[in-house]
Amino acid sequence: MNSGKRVVLFLITVAVGLAGLFLYKKYNVAPDLPIMKMDLYDETGQKTNLQSKKGKPMIVSYYASWCGDCRKEMKELNTIKDTALAGVEIICITDESSEELISFKNKHAYSYTYYRINKRFSEIEIYSIPVTYFINSKGEMVYNKVGAIRWKDLSFVQYAKKQLQ
Repeated sequence: MNSGKRVVLFLITVAVGLAGLFLYKKYNVAPDLPIMKMDLYDETGQKTNLQSKKGKPMIVSYYASWCGDCRKEMKELNTIKDTALAGVEIICITDESSEELISFKNKHAYSYTYYRINKRFSEIEIYSIPVTYFINSKGEMVYNKVGAIRWKDLSFVQYAKKQLQ
């Protein structure tokens, strides 16, 4: 192989590697969001943020009503919320309309706090859902994950409890 072909092959390899890294980060790494200060809207359209909840541990989940993994994760979390995670507030944030938020909330009757944002998830660099963040009682983000969490995994639940203290 001559040196020109080697250079081209090397450049192609580098380009493919960089593209792979970009796609991995885009779809598998949770964005570093200013969760506590983000403008959120409740089902009535009232604007708020999570600063008022500082002092209480929170699990913040970005979800959509059409997302199967989101629904499965929320259902599993609901089964342990009042026992293994007592005292932890569950915040669910969507980019869907108020009507869709209300419909989902009424259909599932989970005792979560629901909000929406006035942007598409892609505008805040969320490209894959669910995305879950743990916020400890000091208001610090201590864990994040893209993709569904298996709340039936007791070792993970123990890990979550420690992180949320």
